[in-house]
Amino acid sequence: MVFLGIYRALYDYEPQGSNEIALTEGDILMVLEKSTDDDWWKAKKKGREEDEEEPEGLIPNNYIEEVSRCLPGLLHPQLGCMPWLHH
Repeated sequence: MVFLGIYRALYDYEPQGSNEIALTEGDILMVLEKSTDDDWWKAKKKGREEDEEEPEGLIPNNYIEEVSRCLPGLLHPQLGCMPWLHH
């Protein structure tokens, strides 16, 4: 999967349309596309559990902030940084 960056939700957000995804403060997101026309980006939300579905859709870019590529607690001895990105 190609992504443009790893971001964290700063605030909760309830979708207003079927192509948007809900955010909870602290959610980790992989940004897939950044619109140059508006403030909505396409992202995939990391599931909190390994078997949880990872929804994909539009998010307001002013509700998120970029985070380090190696977040504490996401290192894996064999896979390295952020093993959930290697799916």
